[in-house]
Amino acid sequence: MDRQLFSPGSADKILELILTALRDLVDYELAVIMKLTEADTLTVQKAQGPLVSERITNYSVDLNRRRDLARIIRFDQPYLFNETEGHEDTYEELLDMPDDHSCLVAPLYIQETPIGLLTLDHRACNMFSPAIVKFIGTIARLIAVIIAQNESSQYLDTLRRDLTRERNILLSREAPQLKNIMGKSPAWSRVIDQVKIVAESDLPVLIHGETGTGKEMVARTIHTLSPRSDKPFITLNCSALNAGLAESELFGHEKGAFTSAVAQRKGRFEIADGGTLFLDEIADLPMEIQPKLLRTLQEGTFERVGGEVTHSCNVRIIAASHMDLKERVQHGEFREDLYYRLGVYPLELPPLRRRKEDILLLTKHFIHQEALKTRTHPPEISEEAVTGLQNHPWPGNVRELQNAISRGVLLAKGGMIECHHLGLYHSMPTTVPALTADDRTMAKPNTPFPSMATLEKKHIEDALIRTHGKIYGENGAAALLEMKPTTLQSRIKKLNIDRKILLNRPN
Repeated sequence: MDRQLFSPGSADKILELILTALRDLVDYELAVIMKLTEADTLTVQKAQGPLVSERITNYSVDLNRRRDLARIIRFDQPYLFNETEGHEDTYEELLDMPDDHSCLVAPLYIQETPIGLLTLDHRACNMFSPAIVKFIGTIARLIAVIIAQNESSQYLDTLRRDLTRERNILLSREAPQLKNIMGKSPAWSRVIDQVKIVAESDLPVLIHGETGTGKEMVARTIHTLSPRSDKPFITLNCSALNAGLAESELFGHEKGAFTSAVAQRKGRFEIADGGTLFLDEIADLPMEIQPKLLRTLQEGTFERVGGEVTHSCNVRIIAASHMDLKERVQHGEFREDLYYRLGVYPLELPPLRRRKEDILLLTKHFIHQEALKTRTHPPEISEEAVTGLQNHPWPGNVRELQNAISRGVLLAKGGMIECHHLGLYHSMPTTVPALTADDRTMAKPNTPFPSMATLEKKHIEDALIRTHGKIYGENGAAALLEMKPTTLQSRIKKLNIDRKILLNRPN
């Protein structure tokens, strides 16, 4: 069953379904549900039928002027206007109806409280029998319950968001909800403040930062601090996904949709319904799938691969990339409309080299984590190692630091963690020395200079050669390069690195 039908604010969809089904039983040309928005004003909430117009959907009725309708509402009974009865038509200002047309109205009540009015009209006379009048009285009670439940749900949803916002404001830096994105540097404090602000909303968030800066941790924290925290947090890494696989992963597939589809499978949107979907490395999403993703974000609907049924979903989207999406848009590699849809709230994560004040704090945290895993006493770290940590440029950012600490704790074997345990050197400079006059004289402007892609390809090839082509695992190239294995696979594909040819290349 479509769970979005029972989410806050879904009353319009349910009312539309009821009025559509009602037309199979009752021949009307205009069905209108109006709510009492004030003590003496009826406002159209939903209208259905061939006579519907934009003027009707924005229509309201002043009950101080329409005393006949006010009287009918007070008596809480469906009322069928007699064709010979002189009365002002409900929509006289908007529709030119025959004098003997059929008009039926039914008050909407919750217990003894009026909340609105249901009206049915047809240009022909004698369209509504006494049995239909009685039936409409029952339908009116059902519609009243739906409207009341929706208003109660909206109130509770608003209250929950208000409480979430107030709680987030009061959270200290040491709060357990923020333990995975700890930091006290000014650059990182600004990130935490933004996380606390955006968490209580449903706005899409686009996180940008270098590899290893903690994009997924930030996304999880936004989910944890949101009103959706009791619902699923589902992730999908868009790297190395071709168009067919990406569509199936996002939207699911029906049995037999393609050769290997031996059973029906739910996609990430369906699994994340009510919660948060984190799309990592969104820049790598194939262009063919981007229009389908955009449509789902705009309309909240999708179809499984090989299916014809349209499903609804209520999902908050958080996307992330280490690439500059705006630049990819300019190069025609990413849809501009999707970029603006995803980037409603952009969030920039600073690299670790710009938040050096947090290095020691994170080091102690990771040492404590390793001690908990091994159930041992947290080891001490030497001053030389601390200096080495502070001087290292950390191209792999927080993930590289965490891996270095894990390695250091292991190699220290319960003793003092030294610089060599971390694979660092105390004398490592934090900046590249400036060129001397002689250096500048020797530098020839016409000398070919390698591109970043060339250097990156060479670096990855060296890592693959050292690990004998292994990517995953403790001794794999991904661990050596301080990268996610899926990200490394994506870079290997983009840089056209053939591991078989590479490993068979003569020394």
